[in-house]
Amino acid sequence: MFVINSKIKREIPVRTFWGSNAVATCFILFITLIVFRASATEVERPSIWVKKSERPEILNKIKTEPWAKSLFEELKHRVEPIAALNKEQRLKPLEELPLIWNKDQSQAPTLPLFRVKNGGTKEQLQLVIKALQDGVDCGVMYYITQEDKYAACGADILNTYTNALMLMKVHKEGAMNSSWMFPGDHLYEARVIGAQLPIIYDFVYPYLKSGGKVYDLQSDNLVTFDFMQAQQVFETYVWLALNKGLLDSNWPVLESSSLVHNILALDDPNKIAKNLPYYTHVDTKHQASLNTVARKFENEGDIWPESFQYSKHVAAFSVYLMTLLDRYDPTLKLGQKYTNIPAAFTSYYDLQYPNNEYPYIGDGHRTYKPEYSALEMSLLLAKLNNNEKQINDFSNYLASSINAGVYDRGHLHKRSYGASPYYTPLQLLWFTKEIQSSQEVDVAPPRPRTKRLEYAGMNIQRNISKQNPVKDSLMAFVAGGSYIHGHASGMDMELYGQGHVLGVDGGKGTYRTPIHENYYRLFAAHNSVISNGASASSGDWINLGINRVQSIAMEPAAGEEGVSDKYSFNMSSFYDEFNKIAPADHQRTLALIKLSDTKGYYLDIFRAKSSYNDEFHDYVYHNIGDKVDITSDSKKVNLQSDAERYQAAAKTPWVKHKDYQHPGWHYFEDVKTAKTSSQQYEATFTASKLGDKSIVMRALIPAGLDVELTTVNAPQAYGASASYNKKPLPTFVMRHQGQTWSNPFVVAYESITEGEDYALTSVERLYSKGVFKGMKVSATINNKSLTQYIIVQENINDKYEDNSLGIHFQGKFAVITTDEQNKLVDMYIGHGKSLQYKEHTLNTSYEKSGYLEL
Repeated sequence: MFVINSKIKREIPVRTFWGSNAVATCFILFITLIVFRASATEVERPSIWVKKSERPEILNKIKTEPWAKSLFEELKHRVEPIAALNKEQRLKPLEELPLIWNKDQSQAPTLPLFRVKNGGTKEQLQLVIKALQDGVDCGVMYYITQEDKYAACGADILNTYTNALMLMKVHKEGAMNSSWMFPGDHLYEARVIGAQLPIIYDFVYPYLKSGGKVYDLQSDNLVTFDFMQAQQVFETYVWLALNKGLLDSNWPVLESSSLVHNILALDDPNKIAKNLPYYTHVDTKHQASLNTVARKFENEGDIWPESFQYSKHVAAFSVYLMTLLDRYDPTLKLGQKYTNIPAAFTSYYDLQYPNNEYPYIGDGHRTYKPEYSALEMSLLLAKLNNNEKQINDFSNYLASSINAGVYDRGHLHKRSYGASPYYTPLQLLWFTKEIQSSQEVDVAPPRPRTKRLEYAGMNIQRNISKQNPVKDSLMAFVAGGSYIHGHASGMDMELYGQGHVLGVDGGKGTYRTPIHENYYRLFAAHNSVISNGASASSGDWINLGINRVQSIAMEPAAGEEGVSDKYSFNMSSFYDEFNKIAPADHQRTLALIKLSDTKGYYLDIFRAKSSYNDEFHDYVYHNIGDKVDITSDSKKVNLQSDAERYQAAAKTPWVKHKDYQHPGWHYFEDVKTAKTSSQQYEATFTASKLGDKSIVMRALIPAGLDVELTTVNAPQAYGASASYNKKPLPTFVMRHQGQTWSNPFVVAYESITEGEDYALTSVERLYSKGVFKGMKVSATINNKSLTQYIIVQENINDKYEDNSLGIHFQGKFAVITTDEQNKLVDMYIGHGKSLQYKEHTLNTSYEKSGYLEL
């Protein structure tokens, strides 16, 4: 094993070297260098993914473990058709490449340039990527079987690519991201070309060093491999990674597999020792080290601050390289230094809805496949660093997934020719022989009631059903923030019900299209409030910067169990600083209330105010469905066509990635508006295509606030369930002229499945001296009536008193539930000091929350 050790040489102070201890210091340095040279004059290969000494253990795993035997057979089956020693047969896989010959064929053929005008096609790119993956597989098969036909296969591919690259221009003088085979896209080339070549070299090196020949297309002969040429290729890819990247993004992580692989493919140990710190802890102007990346994982539970698909890649690629290097040099202890990076996979799990879909934020997706390979590597990394907690966490999850039949270790991942390094053979080489669970674990371990994702300004809440958690649980989030691939969403919200995300975020469209830039990334595509018709963004990533949503109060606190399994709430704030007319303050209180194990509802209270004299605010809510019906007192509300209502934004200038047509609502269609009224409304969204029975979300809007209620068809929501993600999205908008701070927007949301009855029967506002203080909600559960008084105030010292009801409360949020005889059922303080109902009193301590059940 080659151990990197240049630390002593770097850290010798000049004053010590030339001082009185110069002789001793020189002697220590001299001895260190002797030891270094003696132990590292030649790099033993293979050494990047595996070492020669590990082969017996891997062979034993194949012999004794059925899953490993299956992987071996599948790997063999993949490359058997192209592995041969016969000269004519060795030519066949090379001829499938999109070779470009010189007219007189005096030089070796090159390969197409990609992602440039008149460059290679998608089909040609797939052939180029496939051949490299074949080469890696052949190299692994040579390591396992020691059969020269596999080495010849990998070596021929390696030789063809290094010959081609040496005849192609390296765009060193080009702009950021300039490269080689991809003249303007090193980010892509690093993953699909640069990362694979060193792995092939590492595996076939013993064959080549022992005199194994490679097929030379130019001469049509078997020739000696050009090691010096290969070293030039590896050094070039190292240079490109260090000099052509983008620092403040996920790019350094995406390019790091190429960087590390090519460094470790260098045959000069001193060059390895010099360059490897550029991955572990030394930054360049264009490449961030692991140490810098890890700062984004400061606290346990942190994830990389981008939309989730990019975030997951950062964690997975980082865990891979940490595992690789801790295997390569156990003294590095990267898994011990940066434990929060693999811990991110627990955090991703904790974000999911009960149906295992993800909250939709930024340019993300609704679903992601489980990262089983990353979890396996995280387990291996934990074992390498004796992290017992992570060993248990990852072992339990993997073992339970295997037992439940949702994860099969015995099959190779399907080939993919997208922008990703190729790691598939590591399933066989690295995965632990046996996964032993420390306990009997369900495949779906419980998730925390609440979670805070700071960079996204996200508060997640759950009230979980015990009998049917997927169908009957409540889950919601409030979020908003500025990050790469984030949206100018304002204070967004999603609501879950009946096994589906019903109140949905608009999602993302196709990058660089007008609708993606001017709708999906802006306020109108989100369940938010737009102030003065002008909520907007400025600065940060491509001028989509908004202030982060702040958490004012939340119960249960993030990661805590909570005082009651019936109630939870969060109060959040957002400053609409970049509003094009005047800044606005927003405050949102979202409560999750379970009435029984199968029944519950959401209460959304949204305050908004602005310094603009003619201020107005629009509450926007999207829900999947075939339609939305608006009624009041069981009568259909008259809505009139209002086609021009939101069209002013369409006339504002748009400059891609700079100036946007805020707030984006000019994409609303079929706009219809009711007359201004303070009456009670019901908005009913019906979705008939989610299953055998229709699912309905009903929004109860209490009387007491003058609003113009509008219905629209919003653009399709890419985060909607499959039956609805290509259909217009039913939406309602409430506009109030003036502030909604002292008397806010209020909506109670309840979902049911066809054949079920609503629990909620009425909602009405509570006031004290003309100021909104909360809601009275009436419900029927199992033919019994319940009444809930939900008190919402701004400050911990605010008081609400209603002597006629016998209610006294000091604090921000509380719930009192009574039965048909007005007798107390329970009392809940989410954030406050004291709550009294008639003769019953509940006081809190420093935790400011409490629960009393009779």
